[in-house]
Amino acid sequence: MYRMEKNIEFGNFIQKLRKEKQLTLKVVADKLEIDVSMLSKIEHGERQVNSNVLSKLSKIFDLNFRELQIQFLSKKILQEFENEPFIINAMENCITSLSKKHPKTQ
Repeated sequence: MYRMEKNIEFGNFIQKLRKEKQLTLKVVADKLEIDVSMLSKIEHGERQVNSNVLSKLSKIFDLNFRELQIQFLSKKILQEFENEPFIINAMENCITSLSKKHPKTQ
């Protein structure tokens, strides 16, 4: 399983995988059913991906979707909120709320 390095942004991670597999922007964009400019913006951190695109990326690059989504969401949360003084309390509230809506998966 590929792991995003601590300091590598998600878009850079996708770009690195794409280049390692020697795939063009066009080929990957076509598989994602988005245009090339959108994929380029994702790779440069100018656009975020949604769950649908994330799922397709996991298939294109033969990655575990669960692990990819966990890494993606973790980085996104940390980038946005890690310096907030009450982030742990807020996350605990979120976990409590979410655990009522979603069964815990292994």
